[in-house]
Amino acid sequence: MQVYEAAPCHIECSQYEWRVEPWSICTINTVDDLPACGEGVQSRKIRCVKQETASGKNSTLEDSLCDPEEMPPRAQVCSLACPNDCVVAPWGPWSNCPLHCDQGTARNRSRHILRLPASENSGCPELVQSEPCVLNSTCFSYQYTVSDWSTCQLSENAICGHGSRLRLVDCIRSDGKIVELQKCEQFGLINKCRLSESCVVDCPVSCMLSEWSPWAECSHTCGNQGQFLRTRRILQEANEEGRPCPNQLTQSKPCPIRPCYTWMLSDWSPCTVEGAECGEGLRRRSLSCAVNSGNRTESPLQPVDEELCGDKLRQYIQQEMEQPCFVPCPGDCHLTVWSSWSSCQLTCLEGRSFETTGRQARSRAVIIQVMENQGSCPHQVFETQPCKGGKCHSYQWRTGGWSNNERAVWCQRSDGVNVTGGCFPQKRPTTVRHCHPACTKPFSHCTPSGVCGCEKGYTEVMTTHGFLDYCTRTPGVDTNKKADVKTNSGRLKPGPSQAQDLFSEWTLRPVGPDGRVKLWVYAVTAVGFVLILFIIALSFLVCKPSKTTKTSPPPQKPLTLAYDGDVDM
Repeated sequence: MQVYEAAPCHIECSQYEWRVEPWSICTINTVDDLPACGEGVQSRKIRCVKQETASGKNSTLEDSLCDPEEMPPRAQVCSLACPNDCVVAPWGPWSNCPLHCDQGTARNRSRHILRLPASENSGCPELVQSEPCVLNSTCFSYQYTVSDWSTCQLSENAICGHGSRLRLVDCIRSDGKIVELQKCEQFGLINKCRLSESCVVDCPVSCMLSEWSPWAECSHTCGNQGQFLRTRRILQEANEEGRPCPNQLTQSKPCPIRPCYTWMLSDWSPCTVEGAECGEGLRRRSLSCAVNSGNRTESPLQPVDEELCGDKLRQYIQQEMEQPCFVPCPGDCHLTVWSSWSSCQLTCLEGRSFETTGRQARSRAVIIQVMENQGSCPHQVFETQPCKGGKCHSYQWRTGGWSNNERAVWCQRSDGVNVTGGCFPQKRPTTVRHCHPACTKPFSHCTPSGVCGCEKGYTEVMTTHGFLDYCTRTPGVDTNKKADVKTNSGRLKPGPSQAQDLFSEWTLRPVGPDGRVKLWVYAVTAVGFVLILFIIALSFLVCKPSKTTKTSPPPQKPLTLAYDGDVDM
């Protein structure tokens, strides 16, 4: 077994620092041999070193190990006083800003005069400078922050028991940078955080279980679905590296198969009327004891002795072994049984009910035995009764699509059930579409908007009153033309000429585009009628018999033809 420990560690932030050398002599570039004075530049060397150890030795390191934000400048502007100028000392350090960097505060620095100017008219530069205290720029605030707790640290070679845990404290600047603890101490901050406390590591404990309970009784008294069960419970949960508890806390095993005995009812017998063929009678069913193995798919059940099923259940079922029934007599009205009661509904207006008691309904159908006795059937085929716990429903007419100017119309309840009644009859949509006046013009039909229109390939010609006058064929549209097959031979095949189009469209049609019979039809009819009369007269003259005397043939009996229903006679 392995034990892991984790503890926070502390690395000194200032173990690497910038080491600077003295400034060089102020250098002024001059173009003549005059004495050098005025502004110039001076530089110095800067290197990154590790803080001095106990041996006092340090070595130059890479600049990347030191904080670049803390790097001092390598060069600066300097000034050499001319012989008659005022000479001042270097600037002193900036004063400290307040601890909380209060708005409106400032920090200062100063310098003093080393030599006055030779002339009274010459002055000295400023001796005091001031700048505002700006948070995270010229002023910083500091606070303590603590690390997370370490794991519980135990004594050597111990794996559980009492120990201690630690945490470390850092000083963090207002811009998020971790700095030396001395910074927080310089501003008088007091660290009140507790850095160590005692702790306990639990020793490994394995799971403890109880013994298995005795097997319980079979879950079924008969059949093959029964199971014996036994259980156990957890006495001690596992801890740390101890043996965990198993998932199986219950065991089962099948029970021995035992036959199931049950009372079985037969179907109802036909209605029997004692001493008559119709009227009120009785229908019966029998009760027998059957056995099965508990398998629901097993069929049929096998009958056994009634003693195996017992008497208690039989006494309960015995009350429904007979039922009254009715056999209608010839000519009587035959009614179906009442339907089941509908769901309870409330009388509602705009989804709100104004009553607490609803109504439910049921109905029955009339089967008429003889049409002459239709009046003997009762008129009560629908009845209602009060109920409670009803719901509000809304009703709306629904329509199907138009087909041959007809469509289906039905009433639908808000729960999606199609019902009879409930919708307002006055708002029932029409089931048949009519056009007024009727569409009697050739190639016309009634459109969905209720006005007469023309079939495909024809254009409507309207009267001044907005009604259809006649249907004229649309030029370039052939209603009898089949879809062209785009083949090479079809492309090269010459089409009919314009004369052929005019002949096929206008000459051979007996009816014009206005629906009237053309004049040439009457002429052809008259010529044909005269030709028929001429042929009849010519036939009469050719076939006229001569006036020679012939003996009359003997009388013959009339021939009777019997038609047996076949087409050929």
